[in-house]
Amino acid sequence: MIEIDAGFLSKFIGRYSLGKDSGNDSSHFLRIKIPGGRLDSKTLREIAGLSEEFGRGYAEITDRQDVQLHWIDPDMALEIFERMYGLGLRTDLCGQAFRETCHGDVRNVVCCPLMGKIGPDFSWLAREINEFFSGNPEYIVLPHKFKIAITACGEDCVKIFANDLSLVWYEDGFVPFVGGGMGASMPGIRFAEKLGIKIPPEGTFEFVKAVIDIHKEFSNTESKAKARFKYLVHTWGIERLRRELERRLGRFEEAELDTPGIGVEHISGIQHDGKNYFTLPVLGGVLDSERLRLIASLSEEYGGGEIRFTTWQNLVFVDVDDVEGLKDELSTYFNLKVPYRAVGCASDFCGKTIVHSKQILSSVAEEMGDLSFAVSGCVNGCACHPLADVGLVGKIKKGKQLYDLFVRGRLVKKDINVDEIPRLLKYLEEGVYEVKA
Repeated sequence: MIEIDAGFLSKFIGRYSLGKDSGNDSSHFLRIKIPGGRLDSKTLREIAGLSEEFGRGYAEITDRQDVQLHWIDPDMALEIFERMYGLGLRTDLCGQAFRETCHGDVRNVVCCPLMGKIGPDFSWLAREINEFFSGNPEYIVLPHKFKIAITACGEDCVKIFANDLSLVWYEDGFVPFVGGGMGASMPGIRFAEKLGIKIPPEGTFEFVKAVIDIHKEFSNTESKAKARFKYLVHTWGIERLRRELERRLGRFEEAELDTPGIGVEHISGIQHDGKNYFTLPVLGGVLDSERLRLIASLSEEYGGGEIRFTTWQNLVFVDVDDVEGLKDELSTYFNLKVPYRAVGCASDFCGKTIVHSKQILSSVAEEMGDLSFAVSGCVNGCACHPLADVGLVGKIKKGKQLYDLFVRGRLVKKDINVDEIPRLLKYLEEGVYEVKA
C-alpha cells in the first residue's frame, strides 16, 4: 500500500474535486476555476498541458468563465491537483453526484470580462471572495452551490438574473440582485430581483458573506429540490431578506436602478487607455490544447499576455495595439463569423441527451443572425436558456430526444424534434420573437 503524507493531502481537501461524467466515454471531468475569467498566457499554456496530458487535448470554456477538461483518470487526480496547486488554481467542489443536500460550495465568481478596461476594476473583490470561500471548511457544506457575479460596465455581460447574488455597479456602490436560477429545482426558473439598496465597495465583502451566511443558516437542507438560495428568496420574499441583512449589517442606502438589458457580449472596442480589445467567438466554448497555446502566444504578440473568458463561452484579447493584424492571424485557425452569443452545455458528457447541445449549436449557427441562442441539454438549465432570445431545453421521452423552445424566457413550444429546430428558427423574426409555425 502506498503511504501518502497527511500534510500533502491537507492542501487539497475542500479545494479540489473531480466532477462525475456519464457520457462520451468519460467518467470524470475537471472544472478549473478562473477567478473573474482572467488569466495570463503562462497559466493558459499550463492548462493546455493538463488538457494534453490528462484530457485527450480537449478543453472547453464554461459559461461561468471556467475551463473544463474531460476523460480525467481519477487515479491521476492527486498529480493533477498538485500541478494546479503550484499554479494557484482551484476547482469547484462538484456535488452533482450526491443526491442529498449540503454538498454545496461558492462557485467561481464571474466578472465583466472587461473589468478595469472599460469600467472600474473590482477584480480584487472577486479574488477576495474566491480566496476566502475556496476550501473554507465553514462554507463547503452549504445547502447547495452558490453563484456570484460582479459587473461594473453598465451592461449585463454576466447574466445578472441567473445568479444567487449579482453585484451591479451604480454611481458609487453596488446594487445587489438576489435569488436567480435557471434550473427546474424549486420554485423553477427564477430571475434575480433587486434588493433596492446600494452597498459601498468597502462593505461589499461583508455583505456577500452575510448573504451566504443566510443561505447557510436558513436554506432547506432536507430536499435537494428546495436547497437553492432562490427557493429561500422565493419563500421569504425580498423584504424579509432585506430585514435580515439589515439586522446583521445595519441600514442600507436606498437605490433604484433601471433593470439592465439581458445578454450583452462585448465584441470589440477601445479601452480607457486607448488600446483595444477584441473578442474571439468560440462556438460552444470548444477548444483544444494546440489552440490554447496559440491563443497564449497571440496574446503576447498583440497585447500584454492576458486573456479573459466570457459567460458566452468566448475569450477576449485585451491591451491590443493592432486589432486587424490579430484578426488576420486568428482567421487562419478560427471561424470569426460564428455567432458571438451562443451557449451550449456539456451535455455530450453528462449522459442526459442523445443529440447534444453543442451539436445543435453547430447545426443552426448560420440560421441565428443576431439572435442570442442557448441550449441546455436538460432541465438543470446549465446554459441559462431562459436568458437567451432563443433557448432550448432538452428531454428524452421514450428513447427519443426532444427539446422545448423558449423565446426570451417564455415557453412557446414543447416537444420539438431535433430536425425541426432549423425550420423553427427561420420563423423567428428579429424584434418580434414569435413562433409562426
